[in-house]
Amino acid sequence: MPAANQPDRRRIWPWILAAVVIALAAAMLFGAWSAGRVPGQPEATRVPVTPFADIPGFIAPTPVP
Repeated sequence: MPAANQPDRRRIWPWILAAVVIALAAAMLFGAWSAGRVPGQPEATRVPVTPFADIPGFIAPTPVP
């Protein structure tokens, strides 16, 4: 029998397990969100990328010195 100020160890394990499950689910959803694949999304979110578009002073093609 635990002392009055000691929590019962059998009651702590379900909370620890729940915290681990929630942490893993959050990590998986964050990874899916970062990759553009969230649950229920039929295909990845497409983002147009224009390399070198916003670099000041960039002229294409670069002149030969």
